Amino acid sequence: MADAVKGLMDRITNEDPETRGQQLWVMFALAMFLVATLNWYAYVREPEVIKIEQLLEYKNEVVKVEGTLISWVEDPYASGDDRIDAIIDDGTGVVEARWYRPGAMPPIGTTVTVMGDIIEYDGRIWLQSLGAGAMEWSTEDLPEVQRLAIADVAQQPGSYAGKVIQLTGFIGESISPDATFTSAYLGDHPNYGNSEHQMHLIVRSAIGTWVEATSKVEVQGILTYQQRDLRWSLQIQGPDILVDRNHVLNIPQLDWSAQATWSYQSGQTVTMTGTLVTGEGHWQLSGPSGQTICVVPTQEERENEEANAISGTLQSVEGRLMWSASTSSWCIDGNMGASPALVHPQTPVGLLAMLSADPVGMVEDPDATYTLSAYVKYAVAPSVEQDDAFFVDVAAYMPGWTTVATTLPGPRTVWLEAGQSIVSNVSVTWDDEDMRIRLIVHDYTLGPVPQARTLLWDDGAIQWSYARDQLVHLDGRAVEEDGAWRLVRDGSEDAILLNPQTQAIGTDSLHAEQSMTWTGRLRQIQSEDGLSLVYTLDKADALDTDGDGLSDTLEDAFGTSITSEDSDEDGVNDREAYAQAQA
Repeated sequence: MADAVKGLMDRITNEDPETRGQQLWVMFALAMFLVATLNWYAYVREPEVIKIEQLLEYKNEVVKVEGTLISWVEDPYASGDDRIDAIIDDGTGVVEARWYRPGAMPPIGTTVTVMGDIIEYDGRIWLQSLGAGAMEWSTEDLPEVQRLAIADVAQQPGSYAGKVIQLTGFIGESISPDATFTSAYLGDHPNYGNSEHQMHLIVRSAIGTWVEATSKVEVQGILTYQQRDLRWSLQIQGPDILVDRNHVLNIPQLDWSAQATWSYQSGQTVTMTGTLVTGEGHWQLSGPSGQTICVVPTQEERENEEANAISGTLQSVEGRLMWSASTSSWCIDGNMGASPALVHPQTPVGLLAMLSADPVGMVEDPDATYTLSAYVKYAVAPSVEQDDAFFVDVAAYMPGWTTVATTLPGPRTVWLEAGQSIVSNVSVTWDDEDMRIRLIVHDYTLGPVPQARTLLWDDGAIQWSYARDQLVHLDGRAVEEDGAWRLVRDGSEDAILLNPQTQAIGTDSLHAEQSMTWTGRLRQIQSEDGLSLVYTLDKADALDTDGDGLSDTLEDAFGTSITSEDSDEDGVNDREAYAQAQA
């Protein structure tokens, strides 16, 4: 074989003029063969896996990078490009992978291998990839996700730094379908003012649909510390946000007298009440002092208006609050994902708003009856006589909530709880004594009783006053002295009066001397000397969720379920099983 190759090379390199043409063709063919071989090798060879810190050494070469996917955004400049920019971190550095004609993206925190050409331009360096196969991962590469509460992160954020966590909460602002970068907050309460903790979110990549403010969502991402802003942030991807569609949103009512605050609701679905003026272009809503806001109706609303003219009437409108560049004013837009509902004054959603928009007109017709959907502001005790109460438009306190005085009919046998929903038939009158509008309630239907509020001993008497007359939970140990019961804080001398309900399980021999969670109504009564007010837990008993006669505290310690009377389904209920174990 060596002799044959040697003979071929001798023929190519000899200087005989008669064979020079043949030599050139052979050399050309050989060169083409070598080029094709090198191209084939470059195509089929496996690119080398390198560290990100080595990128500059392989400029303009095709390589592979293996690391953690920490962020990505689709079509980052909203230019219609079929492109995803992904950020990869391998511990030695971070690189941006510009992936054209991409495939499906894995969750944040996944270990991925990205193949692409190293590009350096104007001091910047990135990995340029093409096609769905440029990013690879397997099921073993998916991240381990810790499901946490926002309070867990608040206590020890550093212990979760760089880890993939999952949180559930209520998002603080509306997110546009096309936004590729959004800064928002995730709270543990739908009302901003009631949240005990808030997690800052950095949302990347367009979601494709509106996420309404106060929506209950589940998010997953990487927790990082933002040195510039001195705060912790959760990096999440918009398409991965899961929205609980069963959660009822708190739709804010715009206040005519606080136009300067409307920008805080920009992009949200809002309601507003006023005198509606229709026309060929945008409609207009007028307030009590002459202020106006434009309304963009849907085609369906225009058709309904042609069939039943409503121009010049008092209406409540619902839609998305947007800024109009053409008129340099705010508009309630029904074509941005939430069609406006033009509500008749007798329907449940609008009466509190009607009172704000046209209070004089409402009082002028005292014989008119309206159906009102609202919430009870303060707990109201049972009574055989008429009682004063207050209705509000949201279940819990938030800035700007609407409060209206009411008179309730008697007799009643049940409490009206703070935050409880109520649907009532009412008429509107003027209260000369208090110089304010008052609702006269003729009949009503109550919604479900809200969950009891948890009290902490450290909160103190002033904070407890906000829960007066409400159902509450409080930890403590029941102690009887001279025929009177007290609830004592475990490990201290702090105590309040305790009025157990009839046949309370918390005072029987099985629960004696046990520190447990009690439930009852927090009342204020006169002290024995009549010179001060003291707290008492009225109609109280140890918390027993499943009603099996064994308190939740003892069930947790014993290992049985607080939601099943017979946890192991052996025919013996949990109380009897606990009693047998203690015997």
